[in-house]
Amino acid sequence: MYISRLSFYTRPGHTEEVAKRLQQLAQMIGADGHSARVLRMTFGSLGSPDLQFEQEIDSLADLERGIEGVTSKEEFQRWSAGMSELLLQTPKREVLTLEG
Repeated sequence: MYISRLSFYTRPGHTEEVAKRLQQLAQMIGADGHSARVLRMTFGSLGSPDLQFEQEIDSLADLERGIEGVTSKEEFQRWSAGMSELLLQTPKREVLTLEG
């Protein structure tokens, strides 16, 4: 089992808007039969992301298919337009292996 995590660093005053947009992304992913969650940083060290977007997946192939399936849709293209202006930097992806 793997966890795919995207970290988002938002421009000041835009965290709530980005969180809502990430919830929309989670719904798009949910429509394809996968689940995702949005985590908001409450306490963090300097340099920590404001939001994280996580998915649990069985295999890296499943992740790859899921990404391709969502990003190829026109709905995603509309969703992503304008997102970069709300962020300080491009989101960073980590893929973690769930131990145990």
